[in-house]
Amino acid sequence: MLIAVSIAAIQTLTFKSLIMNSELKLTSIGISYLNQTRKWTHFLSILGFIITGIIVIAALFLSSILAMFSGMDNSYGVSDIGAIGTGTVTVFYLLFAAIYFFLNLYLYRFSIRIKAAVYEHNSALLEDGLKSLKSYWRLTGILTAVVLGIYLLFFLISILFGAAAFASV
Repeated sequence: MLIAVSIAAIQTLTFKSLIMNSELKLTSIGISYLNQTRKWTHFLSILGFIITGIIVIAALFLSSILAMFSGMDNSYGVSDIGAIGTGTVTVFYLLFAAIYFFLNLYLYRFSIRIKAAVYEHNSALLEDGLKSLKSYWRLTGILTAVVLGIYLLFFLISILFGAAAFASV
């Protein structure tokens, strides 16, 4: 019963949206703002691709460097880095690079499609560009929520260890 009511409510909202058939038009100032935003997102996405490449190269070489340091004994002042595994560090950096790549890809797609939309006066390209921008912000929001969750988890773990250390005194 609840499902049928919610489906009917969605259909009604969709139907009302179709009946309104409102148009949103951009003025020349709005188009100018989009074009300026496009230039910055293009610059930042290209810079992000370069940084992604540097992260990938660093991840591959960092594995070798960490393996070299893990072979040293503690008399050099180097702790046992190999305990977490050099492969783990490499995988972590490659995962970070992949996430960063997709963020930059969304920005790049936005900038390219908005440029085409502005110069060709094409609404479909404008929608595609805005879809890429939406995807960028959705991924950014998901990543922010995940990082905040990790921070909260570490905070709670530190409180538990602090309470346990205090209780043992």
